[in-house]
Amino acid sequence: MRYGYLSALLLLLAIYPAEAGRYDDPSFLTSHLVSGGVPKDGIPALTNPTFVAPDEVGYLAEDDVVMGIVINGQPRAYPHNIGWWNEIINDRVGDQSVVVSLCPLTGTGQVFNATDGDGSQIELGVSGLLINSNLVMYDRRDGETLYPQMIYTAINGTRAGDRLALMPVVETTWALWQRMYPSTTVVQATTGWERYNSRPAYNEQQYTFYPYGDYRTSNEYLIFLPTTNGGGFDHRFETKDLVLGLCRGDQTKAYPFALMSDGAVINDFVGGDPVVVLFDAASRTALAYFSQLDDAPLSFYGVASAGPLPVEFMDAETGSRWNMLGEAIAGPLAGRRLAQVPAYNAMWFAWTAYWPDTEVWQPGEGILSPEDIEQVTAVVESFDAAPTGFALRQNFPNPFNAQTLIQYELPTAGPVRLGVFNAAGQRVRLLVEEHQAAGLYLQPWDGRDDAGQQVASGAYLYRLETPGFVQARGMALVR
Repeated sequence: MRYGYLSALLLLLAIYPAEAGRYDDPSFLTSHLVSGGVPKDGIPALTNPTFVAPDEVGYLAEDDVVMGIVINGQPRAYPHNIGWWNEIINDRVGDQSVVVSLCPLTGTGQVFNATDGDGSQIELGVSGLLINSNLVMYDRRDGETLYPQMIYTAINGTRAGDRLALMPVVETTWALWQRMYPSTTVVQATTGWERYNSRPAYNEQQYTFYPYGDYRTSNEYLIFLPTTNGGGFDHRFETKDLVLGLCRGDQTKAYPFALMSDGAVINDFVGGDPVVVLFDAASRTALAYFSQLDDAPLSFYGVASAGPLPVEFMDAETGSRWNMLGEAIAGPLAGRRLAQVPAYNAMWFAWTAYWPDTEVWQPGEGILSPEDIEQVTAVVESFDAAPTGFALRQNFPNPFNAQTLIQYELPTAGPVRLGVFNAAGQRVRLLVEEHQAAGLYLQPWDGRDDAGQQVASGAYLYRLETPGFVQARGMALVR
């Protein structure tokens, strides 16, 4: 059993449930619907527009933002400029269909799998309704089912509770996307309008300006107030500050652009998944990848870029170098690729309206220092060696605050019990009680008892029991 430093350090930062499952029964949201001032299809969604080479479009500047995806091997760019005016693009390449959506009032660009069970294309349209200023899409299969974009879950009708499949997207500048994928194509303006036979397409010039004035930069300018969080605002950040938001399992976490340093490489654990978050300040690009290959978590730290992309990083386990596409470009893992996490950017007010109990990344969390890397090497080397005897190591860190890890070694298979006890000898948490194979183990403890309640600061013991071996060690919890 092998763990990288990610399993060590980042389990220390593991977050607690933040009600990501609060929309499993989302029908209550129908009472939060408000009119956006236009009827159904008043904002015309595009369907299967034409894509052209970068030098064939005149409505994009180098620093304009695009949503980039690779569909059936073809890199495609869907500019925010198009989303400002059309909000939804239904697209299909071969047998793969997607819905690309942008809500200009919440800054949320999201891509969904739109291939139906029979292989046909699912099309969504703009309902003209909003919740928390956020786009509400409707399903053209029945013309009635509504999906609030940010939770992408049907809130009415026979499909209520059905969730669209969120896909990864790269939200970055047009210039950087072209560096990432030089063979990219991009939406051609004035195409994809066939559904609206009597309605003339917007001309290319219209896509060169944002339709809501200074809305994106004015923190006081809101057209519609949020309602699902009781109408309040979370004042930890400015209303329109952007965050990268992750929803994994029953946990949500936000990575504020305002807190992440240029070139940040953040190791974390969200919803039980090891992830790494990257940030490039110049292009305002935030990306998240699953940081596990072949069931082995990797631990990453930033290095100066030597290639055409602004962020590069290395893993402490193998010394492989990676670029911001999640590709290993040198070292033992060269040619391997990390899977991108389905996530999306959002304005702070909108993210906290839907996810009021969100966790927020704090500066320094999950960023490896040189000392951390040395510790990684020592831990990895020990995991590479088969245990020659029973051992219970000192927990680390110690003292600890949020979480600590207990390392133990089993030279033979057998029943194992690992528990935590208070100073009076009373057990507060049973961490392990199972038959385990020979190997080295890292077991986290989050400072909670068997009932899930946080225990008080103080001295505790942890004890390992297995046939032929019993040992206990002390540790200190400081809150």
